[in-house]
Amino acid sequence: MLRRVLPGVYEGWVVVGSAAFVVLMIGASFFYGFGTIFTEVINEFGWSVAATSLAFSLRSEVGGVAAPFIGVAIDRLGAQKVALGGVVISALGVLLMSEIQAIWQFYPAMMVIAIGSSAAGGSVGLVAIATWFEARRAFAMSIMTVGGGVGGLLVVGIAAMVEGFGWRGALRALSVIMLTVGIAFAVNIRTRPEGHPQPMDGVRASPDGLHDLPAVRWGMTVRQVMRSRAFIFMAIGLLLMNFSTTAVVIHQIPYLERETHVSKAVAGSSVAFFTVFSIVGRLGAGYLGDRLPKRLIMAASSVLVLVGLGVLAVADSYLAATAGILIIAPGFGGSIPVRPAMLADYFGTKSFGTINGITALVTTTGGAVGPWLVGWLVDTTGHYRAGWLLSAAVATASIPFFLLASAPSAEDRRAAGQEDGPGVPRPIVDVH
Repeated sequence: MLRRVLPGVYEGWVVVGSAAFVVLMIGASFFYGFGTIFTEVINEFGWSVAATSLAFSLRSEVGGVAAPFIGVAIDRLGAQKVALGGVVISALGVLLMSEIQAIWQFYPAMMVIAIGSSAAGGSVGLVAIATWFEARRAFAMSIMTVGGGVGGLLVVGIAAMVEGFGWRGALRALSVIMLTVGIAFAVNIRTRPEGHPQPMDGVRASPDGLHDLPAVRWGMTVRQVMRSRAFIFMAIGLLLMNFSTTAVVIHQIPYLERETHVSKAVAGSSVAFFTVFSIVGRLGAGYLGDRLPKRLIMAASSVLVLVGLGVLAVADSYLAATAGILIIAPGFGGSIPVRPAMLADYFGTKSFGTINGITALVTTTGGAVGPWLVGWLVDTTGHYRAGWLLSAAVATASIPFFLLASAPSAEDRRAAGQEDGPGVPRPIVDVH
């Protein structure tokens, strides 16, 4: 394991790096990469845009339904076992996808992949990282999510594989890569054990290192969280925002092919641009998230998304469409690390896997509805403008909910076993 190869490195960063690589793999092959087979599947089987988009919507919803169960499994079994199981299931699902012959096979294969990616992807890494970091939690999570962003850079290569070997051959190759490489990194993802010798965050409380602060695990109960105003407003805001951002991610390549008449390679390269700006948003929001109220950063992310969607709705060229995509990207990216960091700060880490999973179930409903509804509007109107305008309106509606999602009261925190409030940073002196 990497922690034995790198004994002088804080194990939390080993967990971050390993989780980032697994997320990179899942993002490249499944979240971003499946857009490259969208048109091929439609051309081969003659399915409508809405019917094909429904499979991607099911991916989000099934992953969301599975998320609470996966969260409970992480809290009870540990992150490592869940991550390994998720990698195996994901690889199996991609292999099944390469063999489909009818739409009734397309949907179940997508569901298998959704369950696997939900277990192996960001959730398990975020839960593990939340136990290793406190003062640097948002930044550590942003580093992990960069893996998913970098995965978007590999879409150009996946598009080339699809064009060179066909979409079935490309999926078979991806399944082998996911199984072999994924397992090698998933074994390093684990929750911080009680009594771990390294100080929390990999830092010391004093220059002489004689007074390390102990890592204290606290957390509100799931029932307390579900009843809190902060969670309700967060969940609604995330549902609305996910409606819009997932629609963009799923429809970006087919939109550019259809509306701006560029080749698949050019359309695929736009995903790389999207990814780079998304990474900027992730790192920037992660840095600011340890210093500013996270609800303000979430609201700002929504503003960027709605402005970019407005540009897409009126774009009449590839250049204009790209400008809209590059405005959306940092908003999309910025929300990804701040959301789980906000959950851990507000509600603690004792039941973070379950709470994060429940949040995913609620918010992925938006991710399921958004791509399907935009696809239906394309079939109905013949273009993407109506879909982008609707998505912009939905993103706008998320802003007040994020602003209203203030931290739980001091009384609720004391009842959960934390006296000083969420997100109280520890002094940072010595970094390992």
